[in-house]
Amino acid sequence: MWFLKLLFKKKFDAEFVTGFFQVLSERIAGLELVWKKGGSVVAQESASSAVIKKGKKVLFSQGPRSGWVDPFIAGDDRQALIDVTQQFQLGREKPSYMLGIACMVIYLVIVFGTLGMSERDATISMIYNISVIAALATTGLMVFSYRANWSHNIRSVCATLWVLAIIVAALSSVLLLPLVWAANRQQLNRLYPQDSQNSNTE
Repeated sequence: MWFLKLLFKKKFDAEFVTGFFQVLSERIAGLELVWKKGGSVVAQESASSAVIKKGKKVLFSQGPRSGWVDPFIAGDDRQALIDVTQQFQLGREKPSYMLGIACMVIYLVIVFGTLGMSERDATISMIYNISVIAALATTGLMVFSYRANWSHNIRSVCATLWVLAIIVAALSSVLLLPLVWAANRQQLNRLYPQDSQNSNTE
């Protein structure tokens, strides 16, 4: 699940991935680089994505426009993975919350616009209101969890509650995803010294 990993925004670059793999292999033994396209394993020249695995554990994934690293399952290799991630400047750019905030405003407009429609049935209205509150509350919890020093297990529980709330709160709740996406990307950004951050945002 992407929301339990450290996200970064970068276009797929086979040469970059190869370099990342080679440096990471110097720190972590037994790694495998798998080139993919549409979910199928392909040769490097045909690939549009790639993963770096250690056994069954996927430590790094690069898609066409973004990717993630997963230090939470790396065990003793966690620090090595983080060090190489920083060496290659992944996630250094400060994410913008503008899209996430705009989508949340649209979501709230939709929610308040449909409240009157459900007032005809008290039971339906109550269920709808609870689902909206749950979606907003768990979204806030997810954003906060990315900033808090919580264990991976606690984050997993938060993520499970968030997913359930998003599903119950109907299709419009997907407008809350960009906010969570930006908050997740902030995790990698905070690993870099803040006084040397580039002021550019995406």
